[in-house]
Amino acid sequence: MTKDKIQNYNEHAKFLAEIAQAILEGNKSVLDISGVKEMIALYLLIPYMSEQTLETPGDKYVIPKIKGEFVEGISYSELRNTISHSFVTVEEDKNDGTMHGKYLIFDDRIICNRNEHNKKGVHSEAYNITIDQVNKKLLEMIKKIISF
Repeated sequence: MTKDKIQNYNEHAKFLAEIAQAILEGNKSVLDISGVKEMIALYLLIPYMSEQTLETPGDKYVIPKIKGEFVEGISYSELRNTISHSFVTVEEDKNDGTMHGKYLIFDDRIICNRNEHNKKGVHSEAYNITIDQVNKKLLEMIKKIISF
């Protein structure tokens, strides 16, 4: 892994902690960072993408479940496993005509099952989905959950 990749990889944990700190301290401007709202929404919806849920207190209590594909070739369960056990992040939008700040970046586990992922050993592969596409799918998920 190159020094640049190591730096990017290590910055993820710091970035998420800084988002959490800003929110807890009332700094709402953190929500204006490209992709942050979508990242937070993904984490909030984890329970509804899970293949297994806890038993409810009774038949009238419902835990909505979202099944199927989040985007082409990526199931909700793989999305959930990726963000729960690995990461989702975004690069800073440099407003320089590049795709920086235009994609959410997921660990490659999102496109390969756990066993395939583990067989790779040490690696630095990732998978990108445009923030606009993630936003649209999240709004669809929320509608399904609210109407459940």
